[in-house]
Amino acid sequence: MKVTSPLVEESSYQASLLQWYRDKALGQRLTQQLSEALNEALEQVFGYHMLVTGADIGLEFSRIGKTQRLFRLATRTNPDQPFQAVVGASSELPFATDSLDALVLCHTLNTSPLPHEVLRECQRVLMPNGHLFIISFNPFSFWGAGNSLKRRFTRRRSQVVGVSARRLGDWLSLLGFSHGEPRYFANLSPLRAGRLGRIMDWFDRTLVRNNMPTGAAYLLHARKRVAAHLDVGAKSSSRPRLISIPLGKTQEGVPVPRQINRSQPDGAEGT
Repeated sequence: MKVTSPLVEESSYQASLLQWYRDKALGQRLTQQLSEALNEALEQVFGYHMLVTGADIGLEFSRIGKTQRLFRLATRTNPDQPFQAVVGASSELPFATDSLDALVLCHTLNTSPLPHEVLRECQRVLMPNGHLFIISFNPFSFWGAGNSLKRRFTRRRSQVVGVSARRLGDWLSLLGFSHGEPRYFANLSPLRAGRLGRIMDWFDRTLVRNNMPTGAAYLLHARKRVAAHLDVGAKSSSRPRLISIPLGKTQEGVPVPRQINRSQPDGAEGT
């Protein structure tokens, strides 16, 4: 049996995903639309520390981020990074509990062999009411359906696995996150210049504006909920009185209730 380190496997999948974003026209369109969406979403996120994980798909977080310090999770150090790189795996984040104000997953759930562990780590390192932005491929999109058919006919194992927004919402709810509706992007791949290309571009913009769930990828914004704290020292006059219920015991020395004569009417005690 071949055992692969999650860090090595995740690094390999991210490299193939980075190549797809650079070479494919749909990937370039997706980068542009995600940049605009994140620029709008991160306008309201302030704090000290933000971490970006997953593939480097060309999003300029150094321009759109509002936090004072920006980290990038990487599989190896890169001196050309515009912000501080931290070497580690997304399923074992090298950060203290409740230490990050915001966290962005760039297809991290699509490339990690341990997606559930990734979300648990996000819940651990985020501060209460911290922001979590998840970019994921949509398996029910036009592009996802085409990839599914391609894998079925070629019998090739996909390195990047899409996660539906509904399933992701269930995972987040179990971990104590509140989340909004996902925003879908890049429904159609751009064509060459011409009348047909302009029509397809207009159709794609219309689908994105109406947030149709046919986009190749989606962006979901979640927040870490804070559990309600109960002050046990406070007393309330409206608290109901507790009812004492005796427990029956079979040990010696325990008083036995008087026997009830079944021949008498209900409620009458025997002598």
